[in-house]
Amino acid sequence: MYVLGGSRSSGGKRVGPTIYELNARGESRSPRAMLRLVAAGVGITWQAGRRELVTMTVLEVISGVGVAAEVVVGRRVLEALLLSQHSTAGAGLAGVWPSAVLFGVITAVLGMAGVVLREQQRMLSELTSRYAQDRVLDVTCAVDLDSFDQPEFHDRVARAQAGMIRAPQMVMGLQGLGRSLAGAIGAAVALVAVAPLLVPVALVALIPGWLASGRRGRAFYYFGMIMTPRDRERSYLASLLTQRDPAKEVRAFGLAGFLRSRHDRLYDERIAEMRRVSARQLRGMALADLASSLTIAIAIAGILWLAVTHHLALSSAAAGAAALVLLGQRLAFAGQNAGVLQESAMFIDDFLAFTELAPNAPREAEAADLSEAGAFGVVAAEGVTFSYPGSERVALRDVSVSISPGEVVALVGPNGSGKTTLAKLLAGLYLPSSGRVRWDGVDTRSVERRELFAHSAIVFQDFIRYALSAEDNIALGRHERAADTAGIMRAAERAGADGDIASLPDGYQTLLGPAFIDGTDLSTGQWQRVALARTFFRDAPLVILDEPTAALDAKAEHELFERIGELLAGRSVLLISHRFSTVRSADRIYVLREGRVVESGTHEELVLADGTYAEMFTLQASPYQ
Repeated sequence: MYVLGGSRSSGGKRVGPTIYELNARGESRSPRAMLRLVAAGVGITWQAGRRELVTMTVLEVISGVGVAAEVVVGRRVLEALLLSQHSTAGAGLAGVWPSAVLFGVITAVLGMAGVVLREQQRMLSELTSRYAQDRVLDVTCAVDLDSFDQPEFHDRVARAQAGMIRAPQMVMGLQGLGRSLAGAIGAAVALVAVAPLLVPVALVALIPGWLASGRRGRAFYYFGMIMTPRDRERSYLASLLTQRDPAKEVRAFGLAGFLRSRHDRLYDERIAEMRRVSARQLRGMALADLASSLTIAIAIAGILWLAVTHHLALSSAAAGAAALVLLGQRLAFAGQNAGVLQESAMFIDDFLAFTELAPNAPREAEAADLSEAGAFGVVAAEGVTFSYPGSERVALRDVSVSISPGEVVALVGPNGSGKTTLAKLLAGLYLPSSGRVRWDGVDTRSVERRELFAHSAIVFQDFIRYALSAEDNIALGRHERAADTAGIMRAAERAGADGDIASLPDGYQTLLGPAFIDGTDLSTGQWQRVALARTFFRDAPLVILDEPTAALDAKAEHELFERIGELLAGRSVLLISHRFSTVRSADRIYVLREGRVVESGTHEELVLADGTYAEMFTLQASPYQ
């Protein structure tokens, strides 16, 4: 079972307390803080759907007034009925009908108001979810890539999404609290009219329920907080069992049962912990409800005693008892909704904290400008050292490389030597821990991120296969020019993808991938050509090709690299490859080992140097000699 104060991996090994456990210990929010969070929640709903919120508020006020009117008119109906017993049938009923009709009209109006309220609540919940989702996406779209390397960031995303899911519950809590308070005020007004001394009794009956509801809200919030990392692990295991890409390996290795058992164990632990928390809170809520019910029962007994002893008219006693029961119910519901609202507000706090992570765009005076694409200068790393966030391992150490316009520069080296990491730094996806990356003499630290990315085109080893049309897959390279059909077709032709696309059922309009109906999947090599076409369509001054032909056949690879100088003329090209046949024609080759540049030069120079490059080249070439 999951134990507060530490977490265990699904293999049972203790991995220490999570950040949420540390934050949860001894944490309590003051009434002022809770009011701030509730106000923030109201602010979110106001931003999401002002019309719906105003409509709901007006209807809640009408409902509160209607409840008071129902009690008062109900007493008049009861009084008229009692008087009718001492009158002739026609005269007695004539006095009842007006109040009875008014009572029916009020009931009908309240019923219609309830119907409209439910629909407005549904719409406001949807609008609030949309608003919250937009704010989460604002952050995830704006933060730097290194955020996605930090487990804490993914936990915060999960917490923000939990807050987003709670946004509709907050709307329900607000609506329920408003309805309950409006009804309670109406019932209290009616009770004041018939038995004012009983109002304090009803308020006393409220206290246990409010306290228990607040305690319950905090308990379930902390439960959700603590379970976040394990819920993420469980969701990951579920994705391995439900998504297409892992499906072939899961089946090939017979992993379904093993992964399913880990997933089920995590879910079992969650359910067991929830049962424990729920049982403890159920006991508290039951005791609170029992105390409230006893208080109300004593008050009703008092009303009955007053009626029996003729200190209170029977009609007033009946109305007072009804108002007291109604007031107690509405106050109890108000307490429950306040607990829901408190719990949701605590999740909203995580949501608000996450939305503050969105970086502010640099002011124009602070952001340096890059040259236009046609006049782009040298891209260089100068003494760059880099470690990934949260890792103590140094991925790059004192690395210096440069790429001039019109040059093809290659990176080679063993797996894990830092080639792809260096490419990401040169592209501006990461900033170095020390040293500098300069574009056209400008430090990338001083350049706005979007401008950096606008000047580069990258094909990663693990390129994305977009479940969109073939045309859209290429157009995403420069989405601002998505209407440039001729340019898209030229990019496909340059990448050698035009023949593949022409053979598809609907040509460039064919939906790619099997994710949606009528989608057509491609071979890995065909997908890679589409990814290359996307890069060509981007038409950027810096082009980074990370294993761009790994899935191509030998003929297609040869044809592509025979034309690489022509296709990318005038651009700065960084090529990463394990195939020495593709890098030997590069203008300059850098050899990396354990995060350092150990050699550099042309293919001929490096072979003559008889170092690391010559050794790797000889090993790769030997089977063909």
